[in-house]
Amino acid sequence: MKLAGARAAGFCARPDKAPGGAAIGALLHGPDAGLLALRRRELVAALTGGDDLRLTRLEPAAALKDPAGIDAALRARGFFPGRRVVLIEGARDALAGALAPVLQGIGPEDAFLAVTAEGLTARSALRRLFEQGAGLVALGLYPDPPDAAELAAMLDAAGLTAGLTPEAAEALGALAGQTGRGALGPLIEKIALYALGRDAPLGLDELEPLLPSAAEAELDRLIAVVAEGRPAAVGPMIARLSAAGTGPVAMLIAAERHFRQLLALAVAPDGIEAGLKRLRPPAFGARRDGLITQARRWGPTRLEAANRLLFQADRCLRAPGDRPDRALVERCLIRLAMMVAR
Repeated sequence: MKLAGARAAGFCARPDKAPGGAAIGALLHGPDAGLLALRRRELVAALTGGDDLRLTRLEPAAALKDPAGIDAALRARGFFPGRRVVLIEGARDALAGALAPVLQGIGPEDAFLAVTAEGLTARSALRRLFEQGAGLVALGLYPDPPDAAELAAMLDAAGLTAGLTPEAAEALGALAGQTGRGALGPLIEKIALYALGRDAPLGLDELEPLLPSAAEAELDRLIAVVAEGRPAAVGPMIARLSAAGTGPVAMLIAAERHFRQLLALAVAPDGIEAGLKRLRPPAFGARRDGLITQARRWGPTRLEAANRLLFQADRCLRAPGDRPDRALVERCLIRLAMMVAR
């Protein structure tokens, strides 16, 4: 079965209400790693009730070589009641051959199989397996902005049951169309916390101060400071952003987005100028000039190293356990700034 858009998001939030009956597994695929991670967390939390003891992670390379290990993980019985989940992240198309015979003998009493994959084509064997298999669901997740109904559902889930006035809902919808879902989630929680226990809808005059216009401008300045190679300015700017409520995850996501754009421009086969014409959203004026200058100054080799460093920091942030997230991100951005400063 194939689901996309709001239906795919609804399945991740309520997999027990899936059309066609209880599912035994789901493939989450799409081009946006951040959106895949967000929906994967929702799905796993809905199935396990947030109990990590009911979650088993398998590495995709090891799973490909050992189908019997996948079968054993799915059939294992836990010490605690409730549905178990077996998770395989970053799967490749070749995994379909290992999964197909295993899934034929799996039922609702066994663990739920959740698989995430980026960049699968329409002819992907892994997609066909989950689209056509009995009890399996393929969830196409694409970074489209949420519509009014999805925004209302997100606010309600966060605790703002009174909702927004039409003017406030329109303003939030416009912002949602310009920002990523990774940044939208914390904003929804912030709005719901501000209006906690409120009986009347939140109006535009109260919503506007909560919107991240000023914070986003400061965040853009931080990323510009890093890309321009000014390490001494990074720490003070992070301190100001933290005081204003911007978290280290948002800072890292902004840096990752910017440096991916720079790398795409630097390696464009027809040149940086032609690469800029394909950029979405398009860049104009000072931002356009800054991207050209930075892409030329960094060059492909250093930009590849920068993206590897950001990827490592992202993995550290997503790993379980306590860590000084702000210090980790600050150290990463300072190291980036020093790379081009040298």
